Amino acid sequence: MSAPGHTNRADPGRPSPFLLLLCAAAFPLAGCSLLRPAPPPPPLPRQQVVDAVRTQSEGFHTVFDGDISLAITTCADGECRKLPTLGGLLAFDARVPALWLYAEKMTRSVFSLKAVGARFWLVNYRDGKLFTGTEVAYARVPELIRPEEVRSYFAGPEALGLSWPSTDMTVEPDDYRFDVRVLGVLRRQVRVDRRRLVLAGIRRYDALGRVETELRLDRYKPAGDGLFPRRFRLDRPLCGVLIELRLGDPEPNKPRPEATFEPPAASDWQLIDLDRQDLSDVEFFRAD
Repeated sequence: MSAPGHTNRADPGRPSPFLLLLCAAAFPLAGCSLLRPAPPPPPLPRQQVVDAVRTQSEGFHTVFDGDISLAITTCADGECRKLPTLGGLLAFDARVPALWLYAEKMTRSVFSLKAVGARFWLVNYRDGKLFTGTEVAYARVPELIRPEEVRSYFAGPEALGLSWPSTDMTVEPDDYRFDVRVLGVLRRQVRVDRRRLVLAGIRRYDALGRVETELRLDRYKPAGDGLFPRRFRLDRPLCGVLIELRLGDPEPNKPRPEATFEPPAASDWQLIDLDRQDLSDVEFFRAD
């Protein structure tokens, strides 16, 4: 049933279910062209791809979304466990960078993460505790999203290494793959979707050649003056953690109040410095 004042209209870029069914019935062996994705356009020169990524990054500076969902999966000893999906909101400013991620379950506050630069403040509402830390704590709590990981989408080709002379571009069936090397060693792999010329993935390698993190971006839709991904999937294979963040209705480039990224008052909570203390108090990330 449609909402009042709304008329159901078929997506002009997508064939109707009836047409797909008719096509499949008419050509059961030969296949139906409507069921196959359109082939990618002819390969573009490298500079044109780099310029498209630059235009994309320059079009966004901040984003706010009050209707997100967050799901975390942890794996250890061959077993994986998906934590309950949380709702909440996200605010991000790429110029600082600064991040605010608030999570709730059935209107009950679960946690609030504020991160500015290399330091974060994490409120556990259930226990009344405020965790803080820097790079040391980030490495010990892989369930946390870091501002620089979100900023990867806004970074631009120079920061990602796409325009470096030592970087190679390979044309693949669906993506342009950029292999970014430092002193001859592969440290980053960036994928750009050939059809829409948007970032599709960023994979980072450690000094031993292992995949450290892999950020995948998809489900792009119009937002502001460009396209913005509705799903971020951040995989940390060495830690056994997969974070999936889905956006509902992102609002880019809208000014946020100055207090958006201010850390919570330490006097209101039991303060725990995770750079110095153990992690026993943050088991709520792994609890129901």
